[in-house]
Amino acid sequence: MLEILKFNEDEYTFPCLIVLGCFDGMHIGHSDLLKKAKLQAKINGLDLGVMMFSEGKGGKQVYTFEERVEFLEQFNVKFVLKIDFNDEFKKIKPLDFLQAIEEKINVKAYMSGKDFKFGAGAKGKSSTLKSFCEDEENGVWYMPVKDITYGEQKISTSYIKTLLENGDIKTANELLGRNFSVTGKVINGADRGGKLIGIPTMNLQYPENKIQIKQGVYAICCKIGETVYNGVANYGARPTFGETNMLLEAHLIGYNGENYGAEITVEFLYYIREIGTFECAEALKEQLITDINGVVSANADLNSDIKTENQELDNAAVEELAATDGSADNAQTSVETATVPDEGGQTLVETAEDEQFETELEEEAPAEVTEQPQTNENDASENPVELQQEDSNDVSENNLVVSEEENERETVDESFTQQSDGEEN
Repeated sequence: MLEILKFNEDEYTFPCLIVLGCFDGMHIGHSDLLKKAKLQAKINGLDLGVMMFSEGKGGKQVYTFEERVEFLEQFNVKFVLKIDFNDEFKKIKPLDFLQAIEEKINVKAYMSGKDFKFGAGAKGKSSTLKSFCEDEENGVWYMPVKDITYGEQKISTSYIKTLLENGDIKTANELLGRNFSVTGKVINGADRGGKLIGIPTMNLQYPENKIQIKQGVYAICCKIGETVYNGVANYGARPTFGETNMLLEAHLIGYNGENYGAEITVEFLYYIREIGTFECAEALKEQLITDINGVVSANADLNSDIKTENQELDNAAVEELAATDGSADNAQTSVETATVPDEGGQTLVETAEDEQFETELEEEAPAEVTEQPQTNENDASENPVELQQEDSNDVSENNLVVSEEENERETVDESFTQQSDGEEN
């Protein structure tokens, strides 16, 4: 379990790499940055930490702080530097912010997006960080990472929020790298779904701190126990019954449980239609049945497409082997008859696919990645650790290894395009 450090209060003594940014949306641009940071931390024997605002930079959030922390665990993050984006913090000058971090944390390296801004008036930027790290007195290293774009659009949390507010869930999910979701407790409702309409629903109170999606009817999925159910959900008012308060009502296809008081997570797949006002409950039921059948049909089409794609891949593989060996039969024989003995003298099958996979792994492995000795984070000293590098036992504090993937430090142009003050990365 990673540690949560309060900015300007808690200390971290083990040498580390810190990733700076807002990380409100946790989109694919953030994931790309964190993957690179994970690699650099591993290469240089550093713990990985991530700066994160507790409640974002104001306004509703795409993901709560707890949800974002959970996402970080896949990147082997050791700690989160938790910052409250309040009036006091907003007054801190860029260099004072960096100094405050280094007074409490044993920083050896920084990484950030190339458009990262920080400090009072957002005057600090990548070039500020670069200059700070190049100062020999600071003895740290910095790597900016290029932005990822969606077409010509820069991927940002602000853009994703706009997509969600407009009901463009499919595009938002693509940029997030996962389905947008809402977690909440199942609460009591009017029970019209089961008794009056005949289509049971679970009611969730939409979290106050989450960005509100467009009111409407959505295709969803939800995991109950070990089973994932598809379904439809209505988010917003219920004008047919004269109710205007905002509520999330979810019908899970094939599930009849109630789960009152249980906490569940609803994932949104795509927008179906706007909320309508119907003459009676029976008319509403007919529309809901149409919505449900549409979701069932869409899932059937998706499964069929996946099956067809897998079959096409299998056929292509056979054709490729046939072209290499002269015939499909020869190709099949060559795959099945290649054998090697194991240590116990038994014969194991080694397929052509195995050899190709091993070759690809060898080609993709970073040349400078070396095995690091096991370290005990609880036994870290204040003295700088000796970083492991090939052919060298004398490594200075600001001479960290950069993998081949990032072997050229990017020169930061101080005149790069300025983003608006309100935009969130």
